[in-house]
Order: sequence, then structure tokens, then C-alpha cells
Amino acid sequence: MNEIKEWKTQSVKHKIATVLIIDGVAFSYDEENGIVFTAPEIYVQKLIYRLKTCYGVSTEPIINEINK
Repeated sequence: MNEIKEWKTQSVKHKIATVLIIDGVAFSYDEENGIVFTAPEIYVQKLIYRLKTCYGVSTEPIINEINK
């Protein structure tokens, strides 16, 4: 289903942070992991699509699941 997972990224942090704020998704930031947030995988797929088509990100952002 749409299991909530934890994600991290160091890619285009200013644009990802902007979209997360617009969407009301809570996130944190630290030097080691970059932006850390929780969301279903489908949200992350749509986030990457939006960044490329609406926000002018030329290369696909790398957003990795945090494996615990």
C-alpha cells in the first residue's frame, strides 16, 4: 500500500524544501543527511516529477529511503 517511509536527500535542497513547505510536509535538516522527511513512495515519485517539470530541475534529484 502507501506505507510511510523516511527519506533523505542532498539534491537541490532549496527547491525540495520549498515544495515540501508548500505541501505542508514536515522535514528536518542536518549536514550529514541533508533534508529528512517522511512520506509514501508515491509522493516522492510525484515530487521528483514536479521538480523536473515545474521547478526547472535539469537532472533527476536523488532521494533515498533511509533504511533502519
